[in-house]
Amino acid sequence: RGGVIVTAHIGCLELCSALAEQDKEVRLNILTHTQNAEKFNQILKRLNPHTNLRLIEVSEITPATAVFLANCVAAGEFIVTTGDRVPILSKQFVHANFLGQKAAFPIGPYVLANLLKSPLFFLACIHTKSSYEIHFEKIAEKIQLPRGNRETAAEEYALCFANKVTELLKRSPYDWFNFFPFWDQGNINNE
Repeated sequence: RGGVIVTAHIGCLELCSALAEQDKEVRLNILTHTQNAEKFNQILKRLNPHTNLRLIEVSEITPATAVFLANCVAAGEFIVTTGDRVPILSKQFVHANFLGQKAAFPIGPYVLANLLKSPLFFLACIHTKSSYEIHFEKIAEKIQLPRGNRETAAEEYALCFANKVTELLKRSPYDWFNFFPFWDQGNINNE
């Protein structure tokens, strides 16, 4: 059975590629916000014709995209998305404490897992003294986002995610690829 994997910009694409190479049974569909996804897929196929890694460009999740992703999960595939970037065009985010400050986190990973009725997993990778350490764990078997309490529930999942990333960054602070003003997402300072 497939599921949704939420990751942070901690060795994410390289890690997904390595996992797909290592286990030929695992099929990873990585959601990206670039219109170059098709070109990246062509390059990946040219570099490795047997890759189980597919980049999917999503500026928004349409009904057609949701059906496609549901079919992927039903086929035992995994959908990979990041939980540390608020999509450019989205106003759907929640706040959670992260590294000592309030930060905006997207609700997309939790809405997607809820919509697909799939388990949600956390995946990240950090450097150790001589190697790399992969962290892969189940956050929830089933995501619950009740209608009357959706934002509060999403905040709890975002806080769980933020805490997992925080624990890794305490051990390896330079592994987070944060190349933009992270705490300015969602205009937190303007609220």
